Amino acid sequence: MAKAWKAKGIYPQLSYRWNAQVILAVKIQEVYSWAESIRNPDNIKELHNLRISVKRLRYSMEFFTINYGKAFKDFLKVLEDLQEQLGDIHDCDVVEMVLTDYLKALPDQGDTETDAIGINALLLRYREMRKAKYEAFLQQWDALEETDFKGQLLKIVTGKLGAAQSS
Repeated sequence: MAKAWKAKGIYPQLSYRWNAQVILAVKIQEVYSWAESIRNPDNIKELHNLRISVKRLRYSMEFFTINYGKAFKDFLKVLEDLQEQLGDIHDCDVVEMVLTDYLKALPDQGDTETDAIGINALLLRYREMRKAKYEAFLQQWDALEETDFKGQLLKIVTGKLGAAQSS
């Protein structure tokens, strides 16, 4: 699992709002650091790391919800959906690994041919399910890109901090 990015510039003597802006801006950048990896469905580790980063951002946002309005909650819902989609994809990846390992470990005796047929059928079903879930995730991600989800979220999160950081 990828390490969480550290947020610098957090100080207890500064406002809750200031610290929220600093932390959430870093978490958003962490999520989008995985963006280039998601176009390859074989990037299992990277997709899982994206899920973990989305989870970190979501939970951090939930902690700071008091600072923001309704639009913020709408962004939270989107992140929850992304996290769930990525979790479903990861679940399929894990099941495939477990079934593949089990298939390799089947003994050469008994009714292993029937077992192998059943396991291969399950593997096929999970691969198809994963493919459909992955494609749905990409459609959601692309739709978010088209609406500049990242930019809009940063604008809400950082407010005046964004101007201060760019100067």
